[in-house]
Amino acid sequence: MSGEKSEPRVGLVILGFSCLFLAIVGRLVMLGAFPSDQVGLRRATSNAISAARPDILDRNGIQLATDIRTVSVFAEPRNILDKDEATELLTAVLPDLNAKELRDKLGTKKGFVWVKREITPRQQAEVHRLGIPGVGFVPENKRVYPNGNVAAHVLGFANVDNIGIAGIEKYIDSQGLQDLNGAGFAVQASDLKPVQLSIDMRVQHLVRDELVKGIEKYRAIAAAGAVMDVNTGEMIALVSLPDFDPGNPVDALEKDRINRMNVGVYEMGSTFKALTIAMALDSGKANINSSYSTAGGMMRFGRQVIKEYHGTGRTLTVPEVFLHSSNMGSIK
Repeated sequence: MSGEKSEPRVGLVILGFSCLFLAIVGRLVMLGAFPSDQVGLRRATSNAISAARPDILDRNGIQLATDIRTVSVFAEPRNILDKDEATELLTAVLPDLNAKELRDKLGTKKGFVWVKREITPRQQAEVHRLGIPGVGFVPENKRVYPNGNVAAHVLGFANVDNIGIAGIEKYIDSQGLQDLNGAGFAVQASDLKPVQLSIDMRVQHLVRDELVKGIEKYRAIAAAGAVMDVNTGEMIALVSLPDFDPGNPVDALEKDRINRMNVGVYEMGSTFKALTIAMALDSGKANINSSYSTAGGMMRFGRQVIKEYHGTGRTLTVPEVFLHSSNMGSIK
């Protein structure tokens, strides 16, 4: 009899545990699919704080890129009672905000929205004095470039989330930096080993200054130059103009801002004559004393006519072909 009485109790216990288990599983699913305000806030805050990047240095230890701490404003729309008043107050102290866009953000049912990224300490104090419930601050890392445009195409830049978009900055991320940040192991730049480049900023400045002068003198639309150590293959300087400000790369993606040293295409022209003559000498088809007539100043190949630019009208030796940049001599 006692065994028969205990069976309903065992069934109730099993049913209770089953319901509890299902409730826990359901709650976990809800949190994963629809995170609460606090979960969303913690996730956004963690992502913002974690996005640290290592310093980038030139070969002499000069700082080319580093992180500084800044603050961004966020809002929890569900906790803001008077959204119109909040919009009016925030746009008064942050005048570059679009009132309609902000009101639309605050009108959502989201648990977390950005109000403005990377504000100044003065703006932070003014927003804090407003005392709006549901509005707070998140510390972030902002990428700065002390040398401005000078090494723009080498460094690339990082976006507002401090993620590398181009250049060395993007390469650093490809080596697993974002995985490290995502795991929370890099809270600030000092936690990471600096990345040292072969670039020498003294040479970089000189190359850029000369290219700027060249553009102004010849009214060129672009210029590029590089300095390489022929013994090691190290790049000592690399400049492409026009360039951009990595700290404010609003025009970095314009088509004239390409890095002409690695993706630009330019006809070699007479500079190719050095290779032509070198190949002729190397193959034995010509030697230093070989001579070629340039009389007439032109040669015809089908529909193409090859002319001398500054023709001499006489026979030239191999050194003279190179010296006078003779088109006819190079062809022969």
